[in-house]
Amino acid sequence: MTAVMTGYGLVVAGASFAASQAILSGRHAGLSITHPGAWRVIVASALLAPVSALAGMALGALIRHSATTMVLTVGALLLLPEFVTDRYHWTACVRNALPFNTWERLVQVNYGHMPYRLVSRYPTTVGGAWTVFAVWAAVAVVVTVAVVDRRDV
Repeated sequence: MTAVMTGYGLVVAGASFAASQAILSGRHAGLSITHPGAWRVIVASALLAPVSALAGMALGALIRHSATTMVLTVGALLLLPEFVTDRYHWTACVRNALPFNTWERLVQVNYGHMPYRLVSRYPTTVGGAWTVFAVWAAVAVVVTVAVVDRRDV
C-alpha cells in the first residue's frame, strides 16, 4: 500500500508541478526543477499521500468500522489543523506535529522577501518537518501491526 501511495503521490506532485510551471512560464513567472526548494516541494507533496494513507490504515485497524474510520481520518488530517492555532506555545507544538502543517512547512519556500509574521507561523525547521513525516509513518505502521497481531489471531 505504501509503495502504491508513494507512486501515486509522485505522479500527482510531478504532474502538478509541470502543469503549474507550464501555466506560469506563459506569464514569465515559472521556475525550473533546478530552482532551490523545487525538489523539496515535489518530494514533500509526494510523501503526503502515503503518510496520510498510513495514518488512515492505523485508525482503521484501531476502529474496525469503515465509515467511522473515514470520518475520523478526514477530521484528524484535514479539519483538526484548521482548529489548532499557533497562538500559544503548546498549541503551536501540536499544530507543528500534524502532517498537513508539516507539509505546509516543507512547501513554504522563500522566493523573495517574506514578512516576519508569515515566517514566524512556521517555527519548526525543515529537518524537524521531515522528522514529523517519518514519525507519523512509523507510528502508524507500529500501531497497525500491533493491533492486527493482537486482535486478529
